[in-house]
Amino acid sequence: MAEIRDQFSALNGHIATAITDKDFNRAITLDRARQDILRDLCLMEMSEIDESFFNFIEQCAKDNAELIKSIEKEMEELTFRQSRTRRAQMAYTN
Repeated sequence: MAEIRDQFSALNGHIATAITDKDFNRAITLDRARQDILRDLCLMEMSEIDESFFNFIEQCAKDNAELIKSIEKEMEELTFRQSRTRRAQMAYTN
């Protein structure tokens, strides 16, 4: 389980870096690898997976949700700025 935890943790770190760098194609590719790990876990016997690992996965999910929220907020702000710029350009050209 420690190896799986390390792989999952490393993928989460790489995904966060890719998103921060706005390299969304890489983030998606890495997320697919992470999903493969989760699928493999679903095939394991539940007795092989301890509660601390589930807590670890849950914390990763919370961290990912926070990262997604920050990206969504950044996208909203960017959309607002672009809209404001477009309105200013239209006012200037009229």
